[in-house]
Amino acid sequence: MSEKQDGNKIVAAEHSRPFRILSVDGGGYLGLAAAAAIRGWEQHFGLGFHERFDLFCGTSTGAIIAMALATGKSGQELVDLYGRLGQKVFRKGLFGEIGKKGRNLLLPKYGNEALREALHETFQQETFGDLLNTRKKYAIVTAYNITSGSPRVFKTDHSARLSLDASTTLADAILASTAAPTFFPVVAIRRTGQGYAEHFCDGGIVANHPALIGFAEALSELSQAPDNIRLLSVSTPRKSAGKGPGPDKDLNRGVFGWAFEIADIFIGSNVTIAHELLLRFVRSYPDPKPIYERIEMENTQLFAMDEVTQKSTRELERIGTQCGRSRDLRERVGRIVA
Repeated sequence: MSEKQDGNKIVAAEHSRPFRILSVDGGGYLGLAAAAAIRGWEQHFGLGFHERFDLFCGTSTGAIIAMALATGKSGQELVDLYGRLGQKVFRKGLFGEIGKKGRNLLLPKYGNEALREALHETFQQETFGDLLNTRKKYAIVTAYNITSGSPRVFKTDHSARLSLDASTTLADAILASTAAPTFFPVVAIRRTGQGYAEHFCDGGIVANHPALIGFAEALSELSQAPDNIRLLSVSTPRKSAGKGPGPDKDLNRGVFGWAFEIADIFIGSNVTIAHELLLRFVRSYPDPKPIYERIEMENTQLFAMDEVTQKSTRELERIGTQCGRSRDLRERVGRIVA
């Protein structure tokens, strides 16, 4: 990728190779499977995703994965990170499972101290400005701004029109993106020169499948030609929110009836629509078209996003490893990275 200077910003110029985008979905501890899959693809192709991709997009747990890769971490390092973090981040409540569920009615299910500490240990004080100017990488992290009541996309200042996030640390933006409602506390971030803090929650409310945002960003702010774009989107093995046929009375619910399923419904629906829109956009271009590959994983065991057990850890790593070894998926990923 070639670049040119615009003041103190680095902006895209003409590219001598395809412009590659990596997007990783949200999904809590299910992100272990995505990390294991990436480890397998890196080993198979003999390259690091940090070297190969230009724009890294992530939501919630996907923001951890995408930003870690953007800063030079490997898939193996990501698998190791999830192994260390699981029990610490999703630890049981003071009174065990019953206490945890009871607490969840009025307060978040978990605190975020362990996650905050791990993110600061992993990313130190690296900012979006550092990522752009030192590592020459572009980044997008999604969140929802409770203060303004609107989506918030943290990003590198990769065009002349962008100037908000150069001093925002990756750790703070990721913590905001992972603050899933009812699971974790909201996150306060104060921008330089701003007299008040803004409060954020989970990016999954906005775009649990952030590849559509990355595609639009490449076209608009990074001035990429459509036929130069190679987009790889990696899911986490989320369970379906579909209920199947059943009595109508089972579907008519009040607040408590919907409370434990509404997040999966909202997130699942925005994932599906983002994927379908991307497919239609890609097909609408004349040949040669952009290349878009979506790698999806099944959650046949119906693990919850916060289920951290020996069984879930073993199975999620198996799912990801199997994806990394699949000949068909290697060929599809190879269309992007080769």
